[in-house]
Amino acid sequence: MPILLEVVLRSITAFFVLLILARLMGKTQISQLTFFDYVVGITIGSIAAITSTNVNSPIIGGLIALTLWAALALASHALVLKSIPARKLLQGEPTVVIRNGKLMEDSMARSQYNVDELMLQLRQQKVFDLSKVQQAVLETNGKLSVLLKADEAAPTRKDLQIDTSSMGGQPVVLVVGGNIAYHRLKEMKLDENWLMEQLKAQGINRVDEVVVAQLGTSGELYVDTKSDWESDQVSTL
Repeated sequence: MPILLEVVLRSITAFFVLLILARLMGKTQISQLTFFDYVVGITIGSIAAITSTNVNSPIIGGLIALTLWAALALASHALVLKSIPARKLLQGEPTVVIRNGKLMEDSMARSQYNVDELMLQLRQQKVFDLSKVQQAVLETNGKLSVLLKADEAAPTRKDLQIDTSSMGGQPVVLVVGGNIAYHRLKEMKLDENWLMEQLKAQGINRVDEVVVAQLGTSGELYVDTKSDWESDQVSTL
């Protein structure tokens, strides 16, 4: 058989075997994969590639290797579901890296996790101040879960005593170009006094300073003022 034709047939066979095995192994989001899952996936993909192109070895050997690796992965997943010790061994455990605003150096060292990586992941969650973090947990998939201190967390609609029955699940613009959308305030069962109190809490005394004010679905009021751009320009001079 010509080598080119053999490679084509081997590739098609490996492709469909890999497709079947992938479906059998279940659907797991990439963000939920542990490092072990990632390594197993890479290995299975490498075996499939070698099986497709290595015409000097029998294709049956590659298919057996593919099937065996997939079976072992399935067995390890089943074991993880039933056994806590196996789960700790194969997937590891979440690690607390910040507690009450303080770095847990020993925990970070055991996880081979440095401060630069920590700060990067905090910034990705819009957290720039370590002192505002109540607890940060490094998950088994490498993601960082962050809990802010109670006085630093954004207020909820319940905290602000906002009636949410008419919000419709989307943000509502209350001020545009210094003009108050009174009809929207009325729909939200709010009034101008409430709006001015919220603006003053953010250091804004006049509504004509506001370019846009938007009430988010979690109850927070986002405000952009005319002076924002000017202050940014001054700070860069």
